[in-house]
Amino acid sequence: MTPPKRHRRISNLELDLDAQMSSLELEWRQAYEASIAARAAYQALAAGPKANADRLDAARERLDRAEALKARIMAKIERLEDHMLGAD
Repeated sequence: MTPPKRHRRISNLELDLDAQMSSLELEWRQAYEASIAARAAYQALAAGPKANADRLDAARERLDRAEALKARIMAKIERLEDHMLGAD
């Protein structure tokens, strides 16, 4: 007969890392949705018959910022994952 398995205790650090990961994942989803909306707005402006260069530039800037934010958040997620995997 095999002995019962012991449950490993979860440390406060692990709970904090999990909470950070959940928060970052939520931020990334929000940034992803913002980038989709920014891309759609940019494409709609570009496809319009009266495309205004200033409005196109502003829409492209919003899209670039949304994409950059998404990339920064993903980099944070990857660093946190590396930290979590290294802590095992």
